[in-house]
Amino acid sequence: MSLTPHRLLTALRFAGLLGGLAALIALTGPFTYSQLGLPFPDTVAHALLFYGLGALMLGALPRSRTPDLAAVLVALGIASEVAQALVGREMSLHDFAGNLAGAALVFLPVYAGRFRELVRTHPHITFAELSRMDRRQGDVPGEPRQRLTAP
Repeated sequence: MSLTPHRLLTALRFAGLLGGLAALIALTGPFTYSQLGLPFPDTVAHALLFYGLGALMLGALPRSRTPDLAAVLVALGIASEVAQALVGREMSLHDFAGNLAGAALVFLPVYAGRFRELVRTHPHITFAELSRMDRRQGDVPGEPRQRLTAP
């Protein structure tokens, strides 16, 4: 059995499902953080968890837009804190800050790479012109696609 991109993608998706299930159990399980015996604060654990989930999302969902994945990860961070409150555990802004830090640490390098690409390929075009050049514009049914060529 040779390794192909499809097999690796399937493995990443399976790992993402297992990671999501483990996160659900860790965040809403009937135990406290101190019982886990981790050598770092709870906020750091949240940051590491959401960094891992974000990395799995980036690898397992290659056709999804990065801003959409980041928004889903932030929504999961909010949902995890609400879920903790619903099961009788503590809802904490510090934990949510850890969730946001983990999401930022995984997505900021992606945005930095995109910025570097724009600097190399279109250094003198405004962001408004870049937005009009975006091939994803006009994907709303009944709205025509706009085409703009770079000067």
